[in-house]
Amino acid sequence: MSANKKLGLRYGIKKSDELWRRALKVIATGTQTFSRSPGVFPDGAAPKYVIRQKGSHVWDVDGNEFIDMVMGCGPTTLGHNYEPINEAIKKQMDKGILFSLLNPLEVEVAEKLVECIPCAEMLKFSKNGSDVCAAAVRLARAVTGKEMILCYGYHGFQDWYIGSTDRNAGVPKCVRELTKSFRYNDISGLSKMFEQYHGRVAAVIMEPVIAEKPKDDFLNKVKALAHENGALLIFDEMISGFRFRMGGAQEFFNVVPDLATFGKGITNGMPLGVIAGKRKYMKNFDKAFLSSTYAPEALTLAAASAVIDFYKENDVIAKLWEKGEYLEKGLRAIIDRHGVGKNVSLAGYPVRLMVNTHDSNGIHNLNLATLYQQEMFKEGILCFAGVLMLSYSHSREDLDCFIDSFDKACVVIKNAVESGDDIAKFLRCKPGSPVFKGLRERNAVSN
Repeated sequence: MSANKKLGLRYGIKKSDELWRRALKVIATGTQTFSRSPGVFPDGAAPKYVIRQKGSHVWDVDGNEFIDMVMGCGPTTLGHNYEPINEAIKKQMDKGILFSLLNPLEVEVAEKLVECIPCAEMLKFSKNGSDVCAAAVRLARAVTGKEMILCYGYHGFQDWYIGSTDRNAGVPKCVRELTKSFRYNDISGLSKMFEQYHGRVAAVIMEPVIAEKPKDDFLNKVKALAHENGALLIFDEMISGFRFRMGGAQEFFNVVPDLATFGKGITNGMPLGVIAGKRKYMKNFDKAFLSSTYAPEALTLAAASAVIDFYKENDVIAKLWEKGEYLEKGLRAIIDRHGVGKNVSLAGYPVRLMVNTHDSNGIHNLNLATLYQQEMFKEGILCFAGVLMLSYSHSREDLDCFIDSFDKACVVIKNAVESGDDIAKFLRCKPGSPVFKGLRERNAVSN
């Protein structure tokens, strides 16, 4: 039973499972987002449908309550149903949602983002991260006249990127061959790729930080290497933006890219993708086409404007770091106390902390990851098997409850490992299935 008696699977998941059976009949793959689906969460030990949420807590369709450490897959940095942002949306709704001409909010939000994103001299909006990452790649190709893209991390569902993953069905071979991935902190390997594709690389696009911390000035070396070879550097700041700093990892590490993409965190859950960059590159969008009917949708821009103001007025970034540091300290103490460091470890930074479950050789163990989630859900914690998404709304009580639940999960993991039995015997659910197997094993994706 959870330390907080209100939390956890008190009422079962009968309604969740019934909805899932219905979904499989009418929705392709059963879900709109793989990262929200059974497999990523322990099927049989976790709810599948959430019906209500407030602050840092959610309630599923069966009435179970959980502390949410997923926060809408990352965008909800202030908290669910956060009143100041809701009010801004409601006020805008009375004025209009989608206008027939330009909307002053486009200028207002653009000016505010230019102020807080180091690389931003100009920007454009779209509705999701996939679109603006694809636009950044298209722009880099237009500017350089080259075609090859070198990437690190996750950059959405468009052909140029997804063709480089193990989910590349339907992507033409000629497209798949134009994007190659590199390893983080391996500047030598990246240099060899530039040699291999000499004169052909348009851009390096990367998440500036995921699990590993940059070593030996890695990010600056990537920037120098790209520029030496006539390529642009693009930072995908979907998760690092409005977490490490308002201006993202580029502000935190003081490495300014040529272009950057943002989205999660700017609107507290409303759909927005942003591509920002230097004027000399961004002005080429008169040739590299990016246009969307819904890009200037006003409810989202009203939310963005309110979020930016709230961040500045309430020092949100400092609070996120403070909460993350408290959590990290508590989790590290538990790992040490139980001596489970060979199988459970932390990675990343306090504002993007990752829990890794692995064999003693450090290789990701899917059954251990599932066991970890299974035990956390039992205690009332909704979480990925990887990244923890903190929000401004997470209270000290929430964090203490997470730490207590993690303590209990580590005891179960220790017992399972020391038993010598197959870890699967300790599961009361189906083993997990990460969205991208290869990326998860390399810590090149957050979950």
